[in-house]
Amino acid sequence: MMKNLIVGGIGVLASILLFGVTLISASIYSLYLSQPAGNGWDSNLGVLGTALVNIGIIPFLLSLVFFIIGAHYVYKGIKE
Repeated sequence: MMKNLIVGGIGVLASILLFGVTLISASIYSLYLSQPAGNGWDSNLGVLGTALVNIGIIPFLLSLVFFIIGAHYVYKGIKE
């Protein structure tokens, strides 16, 4: 049905938006980490990796879940 396509499209778009906002916030926070007065960063992860860990993994997991559910609904809508 068309309803499944709309729900799936909204889920995929929400996933893309959440993923992008998380990356943008991590890149802005990485600028703070690399300053001399900043908190510093882990040499194993790098500046961006440290920022991503500090921001949290939950937004990435939510983005992945939204994408999988949205893709499922899109596939289900196309199949019907």
